[in-house]
Amino acid sequence: MEELEITVNDKQADFLEAVLYRMDVHDVKVAGMVGGIGSGKSIALSDLVVIMKEELPRAKGQFACPIVSQAKRSLTPGLRAGWRDRWGVVPYNPRTGEGDYVLWKEPPEGFDRPYQEPDDWSNCITFVNGFTVEVCGYKMDADSHRGRNDDFVLLDEALRFKKDWLKILLGRIRANVGRFQSNLHWLFAFFSSPPYGATGEWMFEYEELSRKEPRKYHFTQVITRDNAAFLPPGFIKGLKETLTSLEYEVEVEGKRLSRIANSYYPALSWEKHTEVDEIPFWYDPARGLEVSVDFNAHFTSCTVWQPAGRLLKCLAAVYVKEPVDGPTGEKLTMAESLALKVVERFKGQALHKITITGDRNGQNKSAGATKTMFELFAGIFEVAKWEVILSPLSYNMPLYERFLLLHRILSETDPAEYYLRLHPQDAKAAVVSMVRTPINTDHTKNKDSEKKKGVEQQDATHLGDTVDYYVIWKSLGGVSYNESGFDIDFLGG
Repeated sequence: MEELEITVNDKQADFLEAVLYRMDVHDVKVAGMVGGIGSGKSIALSDLVVIMKEELPRAKGQFACPIVSQAKRSLTPGLRAGWRDRWGVVPYNPRTGEGDYVLWKEPPEGFDRPYQEPDDWSNCITFVNGFTVEVCGYKMDADSHRGRNDDFVLLDEALRFKKDWLKILLGRIRANVGRFQSNLHWLFAFFSSPPYGATGEWMFEYEELSRKEPRKYHFTQVITRDNAAFLPPGFIKGLKETLTSLEYEVEVEGKRLSRIANSYYPALSWEKHTEVDEIPFWYDPARGLEVSVDFNAHFTSCTVWQPAGRLLKCLAAVYVKEPVDGPTGEKLTMAESLALKVVERFKGQALHKITITGDRNGQNKSAGATKTMFELFAGIFEVAKWEVILSPLSYNMPLYERFLLLHRILSETDPAEYYLRLHPQDAKAAVVSMVRTPINTDHTKNKDSEKKKGVEQQDATHLGDTVDYYVIWKSLGGVSYNESGFDIDFLGG
């Protein structure tokens, strides 16, 4: 390969220098990079693979991941773009016989083979010098990888990788004793976005280890500002305007969160409850929607759902902090403003049918109003030619029963019960709200964040309340077009 010069930011340079030169023990080595949006961690991974294939010809290792199909779909495009744009490394073209690597198939004649050939090439990326990376999934059967012998392991989005799987993964890095002289041999390198809760916190254990044994462990935390020279001028400012304050602090400024000690949702798992990629037809625009609303004078919010049998899919969390003007310039209420935002968010719906539930207090009228808040919310959909079922809660579930219901469903111990999945991006604000919700000694929800000075309301407990309302409504028999085929409104007030 001809000598090339690439440009990196200071944190990328530190990471690559560490794995190439400073981590020099003749043992398994661990290097991690945790960074937020636009911080350059994906480029660092892409660069590392190219450097490894030059340093370790005919080596074979793995891209570890929860689910193979998901990793192949999300990981490969970014890697290939980095290889092409920064290194001139391109796929093999069978018509011309030129190119540097093949994806998901046995390499052609003329390619070197790894010292330990895989039995199945369908999940492999193989370079012309025999350097081979096999995508290995751990969620379905982690134990199936116990017999592997790897020269290295790479891991992207490590926050989704269970700590228990590491015991299996690290024990596989043992192949080809004495064959390679490069420090990159027997390297486990992980890259990840910052975690929001307990899932993925194992990554930060390596930060402490790196202080004690820098020749064996290295840890880099990179924030978006570290990569500012390679980003559009208004990129960070745009993130601050579009992300919630907590999302911005975590994903841009690198703030670390841990699960609060006394959580109202102790069974909530970011990893489990936001895993949606394996669910076919996650969002179906040909089926109606269900929405759960929480009405407040200065922050009105909702979660949007689409049930599929026992599975309750939270498609999005939507909120407004102030009223907006309507399409013809009329002044809207907070309820109407939120509804307008949902209509716009789901303008691609083929079936314009929606069931509206939520806080029973929404059946009240604001001062001087002629309609309830639910009616105002529904009216926007009706104007937009949606068919509407109004089904607000009319029953206050005892608070301890409410806690037990949410805990039972989130625990997923009853095979006959509903279970939840919330989209990790579109419904992230709701998940964060739940992760950060404390519990009182009497098992009621601590809602101090809704009144605490300095707390952005999208990070308070409101959106978690919409999840509660929806689960209660479903548990009481709430049914919509999606399940019944006819209108039903027996919960209405």
